[in-house]
Amino acid sequence: MHDDLLTLSNSGAPVGAAAVIDGEASPPAVTPDANAFRAYEPVTIIDGKARRFLVFPHPDAKLPIIGGTIDANQLIGAQPGVRLRTSKNQIIVAFRTTLDEYVLLMKRAATVIPPKDMAFMIQWADVFPGAQVVEAGIGSGALSLGLLRAIGEHGRLTAFELREDHARRARKNIDNWPDAKAEGRLDLRLGDVYQELGTQRGIDRILLDVPEPQLALPGAALALKPGGIIAVYVPGIRQIDAFVLATMSGHDFAEAEVCEVMVRPWVADRSRLRPELRITGHTGFLARARRRGPVPPGTFRTAEERAAERGAEGGDEGEATEADERDSEGRDDGDNER
Repeated sequence: MHDDLLTLSNSGAPVGAAAVIDGEASPPAVTPDANAFRAYEPVTIIDGKARRFLVFPHPDAKLPIIGGTIDANQLIGAQPGVRLRTSKNQIIVAFRTTLDEYVLLMKRAATVIPPKDMAFMIQWADVFPGAQVVEAGIGSGALSLGLLRAIGEHGRLTAFELREDHARRARKNIDNWPDAKAEGRLDLRLGDVYQELGTQRGIDRILLDVPEPQLALPGAALALKPGGIIAVYVPGIRQIDAFVLATMSGHDFAEAEVCEVMVRPWVADRSRLRPELRITGHTGFLARARRRGPVPPGTFRTAEERAAERGAEGGDEGEATEADERDSEGRDDGDNER
């Protein structure tokens, strides 16, 4: 029975037949359908030690993992969740790769934003189907994949990357992800976002993974629609502080919000239910700020109007009132709090 395991999982077995591994029946074989593994799509292999491997099965290939090789012909046409034996008699299970697995297992040209931060960043920036989005610091393409999924078929993503090798790697990773469907939705450009962002108009959301995001604020003010959101991801506290201070120094953006994301995995098996001993804590800081809209005429007094009013009241022209300071700043009291 063990020698026939690979064949039983894929072809030749009648519908409803089940393979047996160490006395435990596997799910019945089914007729190949749209849910079956296809050639060249990413597949996650999990071995007996819960290690994960990313493979791309193509006809007649031998796919190497720790613990032997896998015959790709036995994966193509099989159902996700199928259990097979490697060339070294190791039992593995194969599943269709999830996006978070793909981001962590794909080839990289640069460090990726971890899935826990990427998912939160996209949600926090309120990226929606049909959105016009600008991204910068594309790296290996992890955030781009999440954004392409979030903007839907009618959205558009313009991505800036300074390094050509990073752009090439990101493009390959995006093209290898089956549901990316980047054609017509992704405009990948080599360029400096600090200089190029100001050429964009009508943008709904801007997401940045760059060292000095505050330098992009002047361009973001031109590119974003009123109410649009800029979200940034940086590893250092001084970087996030510089961004926050920059949003407060002008009138274009409402005060920034800052957070970081902590995830606490647990060990869960038949005998244990407890937190894992090794927990990933800080990975990066996230911040977002909203683009202010235009100020209606008459909302704030001009400097000349304030001076004339002080003169009419007999006040010292060199002495500014609290209301004058609010007018000159164009914001509420709470906007200047730290």
